[in-house]
Amino acid sequence: MSTKASTQTITTASPESLISRLIIGPVLFISFLVSLFLVDKKIYTSIFGSDSKQGGYYHSHQRKLAKSEMDQAFQQKNRVIAGLCMASGVAVAVVLWGIGAAWMYLGRRAGGVAV
Repeated sequence: MSTKASTQTITTASPESLISRLIIGPVLFISFLVSLFLVDKKIYTSIFGSDSKQGGYYHSHQRKLAKSEMDQAFQQKNRVIAGLCMASGVAVAVVLWGIGAAWMYLGRRAGGVAV
């Protein structure tokens, strides 16, 4: 009897970078959840919004609807990421403006000249 020695190949996965774990991963996850929420809201209003007879369609085709929702959510993910980036940029601008206004106010109140 011949026995073959099973060889195991050890693959070393490259460790994820810190930026990938702290920024990119959560942004992708949140964008997917937001896009899935938007798709689910659209489908829910189209099924239950106008005709109550379509409720049976929802319950009998849940797997098909879930696949459709996932596909649509992945397609919308890039738009949602762009929207999140724009909202983050506006939020940062508002915070920086608030800090600048507070700095000017405190500089005038202290009697010094604000730079």
